[in-house]
Amino acid sequence: MWGGFLPEFSSEGLMSRYLWVAVVCVAMVGCSGQSGTDTDRTTDALDVYETVIRHQLPKPSADYKAYLTIDGKNPSAELLQRLRRDWPNLKPASEEPKEKGHRISVDELKWTGRDSAEVKAGQWFPTKFAGEGRFGDYHLIRKAGQWIVEKVTNEVMS
Repeated sequence: MWGGFLPEFSSEGLMSRYLWVAVVCVAMVGCSGQSGTDTDRTTDALDVYETVIRHQLPKPSADYKAYLTIDGKNPSAELLQRLRRDWPNLKPASEEPKEKGHRISVDELKWTGRDSAEVKAGQWFPTKFAGEGRFGDYHLIRKAGQWIVEKVTNEVMS
């Protein structure tokens, strides 16, 4: 049935066949190159988002207002809580009054290594006649356990 891939077992050794298949499956998963857990990556993602948003924000201020999106959705409560320590008036984009606020977005998180990532991020704000924005590809690395923006490429201003 398996074309010689699995060794032949007698009908009494059916359990041995299942055990052998289970060992192969565990070995394949263990060698798949994935390191860490999904929980680690979720924490890493929050840290990356926070780093990029902090990179775009002015110095901490209780008066500064902005509306945030992550992949076109409201940011998580945890991310907002982290950022509101320094900027208490940050809000999710869903609370923006008819595109009249300063909007900061982070999109398309892509892991380029265990300690490196890329995102598309930018900000837009209304002016008297139209809106202005600044967008780019943010390249981040983790150094000494902390995510930092290494460089911004493909920067565009409108």
